[in-house]
Amino acid sequence: MTTQSQESAVKPLFGFRALISDLADWIRRHRMTLGFVLFITLFNVGMQLVCGIRHTQFPPQLSRVSFDALAHGRWYTAPISLLSVPHLGRLLIDIPLILIAFGLCETVIGKAKTAWVSLITTLGGIALGMGLCSLFAGKSPQWHAISHDGAILGPLVVVVGTLMCASAFTAMLWRRRIRVIGYSVVLIMFLYRGEAGDYCLLAAALIGHVLGYLMASESQGDVYRHGALYEMRRLIGMAAGVQAFGSLVAVSSRQSFGLLSMFGLLTGSTEFDTEQVLDCLNGSSHANCFAQYRMMRFTMPGNWLVSLMPTLMLLLIAWGLYRGRRIAAVLSVLFNACTVVLAMLFYVVLPLQYVGDSQADTLPALARHGAFHAMFSTMALPLIFIVIVIAFRQCFTIRTRSEIMLRAVAGALSAFLLLGLMYVGYGLASPEDFNESPQLIALLADYAQRLLPIGLLSGIEPEFVPVGQISLLVYQCVGPAFWIIALLCVWECLRDRSMVNDASRHRVDAIIPLGGESMSFMATWEGNDYWFSATGRSAIAYRVSYGIALTVTGPFGDPNEYTEDLTDFATFCTQHSWTPVFYSVHEPQRAELAKAGWDSLDVGTEMIVNPDEWQTRGKKWQDVRTAINKAKRDGITDVLTTFKEAPFSVQTQIREISAQWAGKKALPEMGFTLGGVDELIDSRVRLLYAVDGNGKVLGVTSWLPTYRDGTIIGWTLDFMRHRTDSVNGIMEFLIARMAERLRDEGNAEFMSLSAAPLAGMGSNKGEHEESEVLRHALQMVADIMEPAYGFHSLFRFKLKFHPDEEKVYICYPDAAKLPQISLAVAQAYVPSLTPAEAMRFVRTITPHD
Repeated sequence: MTTQSQESAVKPLFGFRALISDLADWIRRHRMTLGFVLFITLFNVGMQLVCGIRHTQFPPQLSRVSFDALAHGRWYTAPISLLSVPHLGRLLIDIPLILIAFGLCETVIGKAKTAWVSLITTLGGIALGMGLCSLFAGKSPQWHAISHDGAILGPLVVVVGTLMCASAFTAMLWRRRIRVIGYSVVLIMFLYRGEAGDYCLLAAALIGHVLGYLMASESQGDVYRHGALYEMRRLIGMAAGVQAFGSLVAVSSRQSFGLLSMFGLLTGSTEFDTEQVLDCLNGSSHANCFAQYRMMRFTMPGNWLVSLMPTLMLLLIAWGLYRGRRIAAVLSVLFNACTVVLAMLFYVVLPLQYVGDSQADTLPALARHGAFHAMFSTMALPLIFIVIVIAFRQCFTIRTRSEIMLRAVAGALSAFLLLGLMYVGYGLASPEDFNESPQLIALLADYAQRLLPIGLLSGIEPEFVPVGQISLLVYQCVGPAFWIIALLCVWECLRDRSMVNDASRHRVDAIIPLGGESMSFMATWEGNDYWFSATGRSAIAYRVSYGIALTVTGPFGDPNEYTEDLTDFATFCTQHSWTPVFYSVHEPQRAELAKAGWDSLDVGTEMIVNPDEWQTRGKKWQDVRTAINKAKRDGITDVLTTFKEAPFSVQTQIREISAQWAGKKALPEMGFTLGGVDELIDSRVRLLYAVDGNGKVLGVTSWLPTYRDGTIIGWTLDFMRHRTDSVNGIMEFLIARMAERLRDEGNAEFMSLSAAPLAGMGSNKGEHEESEVLRHALQMVADIMEPAYGFHSLFRFKLKFHPDEEKVYICYPDAAKLPQISLAVAQAYVPSLTPAEAMRFVRTITPHD
């Protein structure tokens, strides 16, 4: 056998086996990355074992780099510190980041460049980072901890500079993402934690960025671009995420030296002493003046839950900004404005209550103990963020319906009032449950405190504390209850809403006769959203899930607008923070999208029959000819009608056949490009069913029309069902009879057998690696559903009619969205999958002895 014949005999891999093969290929191409990860893992695990045996702390002092160690010639602490992690749990974060970052570097710039770029950026990062740390932190009270105790640098310092360098060799879209996400993570560490290793991390990133700029011979740009507004809203959303996570980084760090760490410490906890506020203001103490009563409140779970809620709200608002929601921009401005006001109250106004007006040195005392520095540091980021959001308010174009916002405001306000009435009423009715009998004004003031983070209450002496079990429960629960309701109200305003309405469907019904492709009629089905062209003579149907706007085939309506529709729809999607993906489009649309830089992948083969050339002579037609002859002998006839025109008994039997068919499947009936009984009711859809001499319906097919200038030019097979006990060949008989009818009518240009979803996919030479992975992932979805739906058997069945084969494609602009695309396709086909149905499906695909 020749080499060519041997290659053709090799069966392509699909599904799980293909993904495993992809993983094996990735491992072979990234041995250096895997070796580095393995070495770091073994190094830290081994160090942990040694420390455990010797009963010493982990990590040991040897792994901490400090100015004293470097000054005394202990240079070896630097490389050891680069390989060390503060605790083994940190490996769960660092290892995936290293695999992604170093793996990308190996792919983009190669192993050799990855190695020497990593060496340069690491050495330069340590030198520059330690210098910057000395410059900015040398005069701080915490300098002893930085200078003498030392810090663990961690393996991310080795990776970040190389990643920034490699980003210069990627496409513009990837380059922008790598840098924004990379710098966001670095700035979280630097601004909110500020340890020596964070200075090195920032310095290594900057050096790698500059090195990549110098190494790149020319700038690589996108062919497909999202647009300035879309990119800016994403950057602002990411920055808002940094703001939210930064506070968590600050309070989780043992040493918070960052420039903005005071902002994060608003939600933190520290030691307290109720006697120290006056001492601080009188100048007799240099302790932290703003940490009183915090630990008392922190011991109550309800209080620290309230301290976490603002972070969750910031994350939710950041998500809304990322998605381009206008209400998120408004909430961001309001939330940050409240932070500014509260910072002024917390650091300056409230401490003044401890001294009288006769204290002439009150303000100097506050300044001496860092109140103004802390206040301005806390206010800086919120103020900057307010300015940015207002300046770029035009980026946030997606509006929330007024009734949704009114309902959310009413819900939050009602919760605030009702919880307040409950808290105040209980306090007045049960004064014995508190250490002192609370008064109305004190209860109202304390209720407001119950809604604030612990950090904001550090300098406030409580008027009373609960002593009973019920009072303690009420004291702790009103705050979390309000924040949970507020979060739910904001979520209701920010989540995507369906834009389908009756008016849109009427417009689609008017447009569909103007023109379309063989599967365009599927756009009229329920569950689709619609985009209309500026002229209103063409449209595109789509469904949104996982951030993907997945189209139902290509444009339909006026064919002269199809090319422009592709571009305009993509712009529409980017304005709504969706990634446009065209599904089941034919070659003309694929070619147009390819010109714009889109990637494509064939996801099936459509079977086309020419009715004018229909015949069943010859050996290859034996199966079809046998089915026709058998049906005639058994007295089976075919009836062409519509569902509404069919007798009631026929309608009932069709529903029964469909229920019988669906009952055998582990999953519910599919949708998207596969119609069910509901899609048969349309009077424009033809119904061809087989019935025996007793009036028993044995099988049924539906045929969707394709129009051109108001005239039907072809029919597409959709619905196929038969009784479980019907004679063999009933579907072959119905399809053959439809071909004969169209041939005899003589007014149809084609008869399409449609395409089995995700079946008949091929592998193209020169296919991008990303497209190959997507093909494998989609094929895996098809393989999982195959036992339930029989995609591949359906594909093979249609080959019996010897049709002309035309590929249909999925076209996507962004390879970073491959996981979401796979999920969106699966979600589109099975949108109503319940846990019980999923378990049935799992049992179906589990092999049995």
